[in-house]
Amino acid sequence: MKPIVMKLMKQIRIRTWKIEDYLQEGMIILHLLLEEQNDGQKLHTKFKVKYHQRLIDELRRSYAKKRSHDHFIGLDVYECSDWINSGDTSPDNEVVFNHLLAEVYEGLSAHYQDLLLRQMRGEELTRMQRYRLREKIKAILFSEDEE
Repeated sequence: MKPIVMKLMKQIRIRTWKIEDYLQEGMIILHLLLEEQNDGQKLHTKFKVKYHQRLIDELRRSYAKKRSHDHFIGLDVYECSDWINSGDTSPDNEVVFNHLLAEVYEGLSAHYQDLLLRQMRGEELTRMQRYRLREKIKAILFSEDEE
């Protein structure tokens, strides 16, 4: 059954899966087929079909997750300014915030870094500048680069 798994792994590539994930899923499907079927007739064909269907289902599920991130409604800083300025922060929240801020800052171009600093100082930005900065930040925070 391993050659089937390896061949389908090359045909249907799931970005978040490693070789071990493909092999483990193959073992699970083989185990389920052996439990439900006593005779070894056409086990090879049934495994191939069921494993192929499982990979396609997983691929569709991953695309659905990706689409859900595309429609994500982000946190608007202007709507939550009272909560942000309240000062009720714990040390772990500060660490997470500082890490995310550094990650966002490094991912921005020099122009957008300047806009971010101006925004954090409380300077007035135009509506278009705020929109473009917000979109750049969302692109950095919700990118699919992490595998």
